[in-house]
Amino acid sequence: MKFISRNQINLGFVLIILSGLMLGLTIINWTLLFFSGIFIVAYFILDKNKLRCPHCKGFENLERLMYAKNHVHYCRHCGERLVIR
Repeated sequence: MKFISRNQINLGFVLIILSGLMLGLTIINWTLLFFSGIFIVAYFILDKNKLRCPHCKGFENLERLMYAKNHVHYCRHCGERLVIR
């Protein structure tokens, strides 16, 4: 059975939080903008490869995947149930 890992969802959430934090801290030191860019690129790569519907490879946003960790949720594109393990 195809599934999306909880660890990958959590990693995506952490990458978004870190990029926002680094973006906010650029007020203090502008070189932190570089790290923010690295976190955003890492999230896009993770999203492109792992955080997709395993059946149709359709896009599911991070908010819906966080909700699907504890609830039954279906893909917006193909209608199949998203299994989160």
